[in-house]
Amino acid sequence: MKERQLQPIRISPKFDEEAEAEIIAFFFETLFAPIIAEMKKTQAAYFNSNSAIDSGIRSGKIQFSDGIFKGDFNAAMSKEFRKLGMKFDKRIKGYKKELLNLPTSLQVTIAQTASKYELLATNMIGAIDGLNVSAALESLSFQPLYKKLIGNIDADFTKTVTKTIGVKVDITDNQKQVIAEEYSNNLKLSIKDFADNEVLILRQEVEKAVFAGIRAESLQKVIVDRFGVSQSKAKFLAKQEISLLTSKYKQSKYQEVGVNKYKWSISNVRTRPDHKALNGKIFSFDDPPITNKDTGERNNPGEDFGCNCVAIPIVEF
Repeated sequence: MKERQLQPIRISPKFDEEAEAEIIAFFFETLFAPIIAEMKKTQAAYFNSNSAIDSGIRSGKIQFSDGIFKGDFNAAMSKEFRKLGMKFDKRIKGYKKELLNLPTSLQVTIAQTASKYELLATNMIGAIDGLNVSAALESLSFQPLYKKLIGNIDADFTKTVTKTIGVKVDITDNQKQVIAEEYSNNLKLSIKDFADNEVLILRQEVEKAVFAGIRAESLQKVIVDRFGVSQSKAKFLAKQEISLLTSKYKQSKYQEVGVNKYKWSISNVRTRPDHKALNGKIFSFDDPPITNKDTGERNNPGEDFGCNCVAIPIVEF
């Protein structure tokens, strides 16, 4: 019996990018936009002041707690502190003076700023508690994207397989719809799991920032940092789910025309050692190799998380 390698089906990265963009947009609109809106609504405008210290407190550059001023001091602020009889203490990295010994104007600024940040933190937590991931997910669907992906695979299959071996596989539009719906729902479940957990983390981080001194900058940093995590997760989910559907759908098409064997081929990007060891070896779709020696998990190319490897189909004749 002779064997012949077929050209592998390769999928454009545009599908990963489109899915990633949709997931990022969902995370932003569902998790972060309501919180940011609350921050903008609650934060009062900063008024110009003749005092550098006053302006620093109102802007959040300076924090006052337990009789100590800390923060990002500039020359003008340092000059005013000296006029108030205060010296920079390297040990505490700040200026020390009891609240009641400060000028009345600074006492008022400190009280107003603390009250504003307490209100800001309270309203942010209220906004987080009001987030409804499940309701937002009802309007999210990846079926159109998956149907385009399936159509792309079908077209490439015709070029690389059908024209070579003369066997055609027709999958009805209804079957494609079922496949697209199944994978869309799977992706939505993954998104929901992450988003629900992210809501809990956001609340914990805001509460931690409040406990640490209620700074507007620290609260804003929480939102920026968590959105960065969400962007990374969106990229991972998009790549993983697109890769999984692509791998499973290609496998079903190959097996429909009697192609059960393939050669494992690694990509040009970084490849984990367990996958690199499989490069060039022959396997069966029905009996995938171990892709993680620590867990014993078995996968065909593209099924393991972050896997960029490709199955080169082999025809026996």
